[in-house]
Amino acid sequence: MRDPHPEQTEDIETALLYSILIDRQQIHAAREIISADDMTGTRRRLFAEISDMVDGGGDHADLTQLVSHLRSVDALGAVGGMARIAKLMDSSGYPPNAPTYARQIKNLANRRRVAALLRKASAEIQDPMTSLDSLLDSLIRDATATRATESARGEVSAYEAGLLAIEHLEQESDSEGGVYSGIPAVDECFGTFTNGSLTTIAARTSVGKSGVCVQSAVNIAMDGKKVLYFSLEMPSIEIARRFLGNDAGVCSQQMANRSVDASEIAKLRNTLDRYRELGLFINDSSQQSASTVAASARNKKATTGLDALFIDHIGLVEYPERFRSDGIANFSRSMKRLARELEIPVFMASQINREGDKAEGCPKLSHIADSTSVEADSDNVIILYRPKPLDPETIFSFAKVRNGRIGRHAMRMDLPSTWFVDADAPTREQTTPHDEFLGYDTGFGGGSNGSF
Repeated sequence: MRDPHPEQTEDIETALLYSILIDRQQIHAAREIISADDMTGTRRRLFAEISDMVDGGGDHADLTQLVSHLRSVDALGAVGGMARIAKLMDSSGYPPNAPTYARQIKNLANRRRVAALLRKASAEIQDPMTSLDSLLDSLIRDATATRATESARGEVSAYEAGLLAIEHLEQESDSEGGVYSGIPAVDECFGTFTNGSLTTIAARTSVGKSGVCVQSAVNIAMDGKKVLYFSLEMPSIEIARRFLGNDAGVCSQQMANRSVDASEIAKLRNTLDRYRELGLFINDSSQQSASTVAASARNKKATTGLDALFIDHIGLVEYPERFRSDGIANFSRSMKRLARELEIPVFMASQINREGDKAEGCPKLSHIADSTSVEADSDNVIILYRPKPLDPETIFSFAKVRNGRIGRHAMRMDLPSTWFVDADAPTREQTTPHDEFLGYDTGFGGGSNGSF
């Protein structure tokens, strides 16, 4: 089979072999994913011989014993000799992570297999004596077998999972990735919103769920991340009024009414320069479905990169299902799968149903509109409510927290902005805008960027 990515393949296979040469235990995790047949060149033989040695009780064999084994089976020359072994041991630039390299090798091997299947089918279809049905049957059968091995990449052994957990503890940075909202009270509770997680922000109309989404999206982008924001309710110009007005200290409502003077316009223009390179992308098309959202997110991930996805809000998404509750349930499951697939956190805004208004105190998870599936699919849920409709204080109920404890926190909008701050934080008249966030440390290894 021709390799369409020879240099990439060699680098990854070298990294795998280095990992198992310095820690022979890692071969167990690698063999859960690949076999020697997935490797190429002399690296295939070396992987096979290390596997044979381990099967023979050589789990803890050192390099000298490996060389002796290769000589005993007359394989030292076949793997490239001592020079090749020495070169592999000099590959310290690769972090030892055999499971990760094994998954990449499996993917490349399957790509070679698919390419070979297509070349074979292309040659056979030129023969008029070949039955088209038999050719299609053969192609489907072989492709299905290849796909089955690719699907197995999602499976990990207990050993591999444990190895990843220990490596995560040993690394200085947070290898699981994720983002902070930049809202201190939220980050104190949740820490990072990890890659693959689904978070729902739920509230009745005009309580602030869009405000939380926009505030978080801007903060994440200000931290150097790429964010895709689907706004099915507000046009992009309204979102821009919010973040520009909040940053410049100009009321967004006055901007909408064009009730600003020349000095305020100058402040807005100066503020806009901060957003020139900002990785926040807004899609305000009102015709969105699970498939269009997923397609846009995949494209953004492949082209510019993508670190977080927002959908505001799911009640306005188009659903092909007959019953709205079924449509929302399917959309919620689709977004959870998308978060795992793209390895990013996904945030969804959702309505609280009318029963939530009648509830004493804070609405519950069961009051999330239209579907219990949203509650089940979400890793985290934030419910916003106001004890009194005209009260500026808004309660943030952390109703579901995957990696923490549930709780509540009183917040308010930092009028005339639409950004949320602690209820007891100084007002704009008492301090410079958002000064209370500067130097804030969440205690989870990250903090506010001090921008808001």
